[in-house]
Amino acid sequence: MVARKFIDFWIHLTGEEDLSEILLEVKKLGFKSVVASSTSDSIYEEFKKLGETYEVIIYRKLVLEPEDRMSLLKNLRKFRGGYEVISVICNNLEVALTAARDSRVDSLILPPGKMFRIDKGVASLISNSIELPFKWFIDEAARRDFIRVANEVINYLSSKTSIIVSSYASKPYELCSPHELASILQVLGIERKTALDSVSTIPWSIIERNKLKLSPNYIAKGVLKIG
Repeated sequence: MVARKFIDFWIHLTGEEDLSEILLEVKKLGFKSVVASSTSDSIYEEFKKLGETYEVIIYRKLVLEPEDRMSLLKNLRKFRGGYEVISVICNNLEVALTAARDSRVDSLILPPGKMFRIDKGVASLISNSIELPFKWFIDEAARRDFIRVANEVINYLSSKTSIIVSSYASKPYELCSPHELASILQVLGIERKTALDSVSTIPWSIIERNKLKLSPNYIAKGVLKIG
């Protein structure tokens, strides 16, 4: 059986953390790679360089939290070519439906305080991956609403699109092992193999697809420049 390559799809760097401690913990927990957002370019570059020392591959993530459709589309046009991953926090239905249909968006993040419900109508329009940040589960203030959102995702979306579980950690103690991250899906009724896919094959497929798109040889979907 081929060993899984685990990836944490969201670590958020604020500048207050010890980057070496985070990478040491990432390595100990068994991750081959992480996707990191950061508050500055310099923090990300330092983290990426340190990743080479710890043999952890670092990819860059942009997390957008737009107020409306137009601001989302503007930022996607502006930033898509500079990041391996773009995720969108969807606080309202307009943003969620726009992000759900845009191929430049890699994952939709539905926060505990979102201002809409997922039902069959909304679910029919969502095809991009849904990302569940585990940090909201371990946060007592957010936990109840996070579980409600996760239940909506499982009930309406698990048979229609893929689910990713990320840590959203900013401190070493907020990091969780791949099996701990996947456990939230198992608790909600997802079988173990599919739950583990949420921290391995599903996020890796997004990374591989976007690495290809960012390649100078990429022309269009299914078209690569040879030579």
